[in-house]
Amino acid sequence: MRTEEWRRTIEGMVRFPLLCILATLAVGAQEAPTSSSLFAVVLERGPNWLPGKTASQQPLGEHGRYLHRLMVNGKLVLAGPFLDDQGGFVLLKADNLAEAQQIANQDPAVRNGILKPTVHPFSIAFDSATGTSPFKGSVP
Repeated sequence: MRTEEWRRTIEGMVRFPLLCILATLAVGAQEAPTSSSLFAVVLERGPNWLPGKTASQQPLGEHGRYLHRLMVNGKLVLAGPFLDDQGGFVLLKADNLAEAQQIANQDPAVRNGILKPTVHPFSIAFDSATGTSPFKGSVP
């Protein structure tokens, strides 16, 4: 792996440590999707988030049903709320970034302004289920 690739890998891990952990857990729980088809969606509070209300007090029923449909249709790998009540995380399988962005934008909570998505292409660098690691063999 070239120096630039290492730098991007390390920067990505620093920027998204939680995403790496969640992706590893997801892969251990099911068949591994190809890295090129994964997209991390970070959901943050949107402009219509009800002030003073927790996530469980927000009108997110349709959001949950939407995620369930994505899971049943094989598009959702995993999803869940951040425990600090600041939003959540979704790991999607999609053909490309445009499709992943479209899936995120069709979420009823996003359409209603309760949540705001940021979509990132994602690659599994470390996978405890398969032992995959860019440092395999170089760490005692």
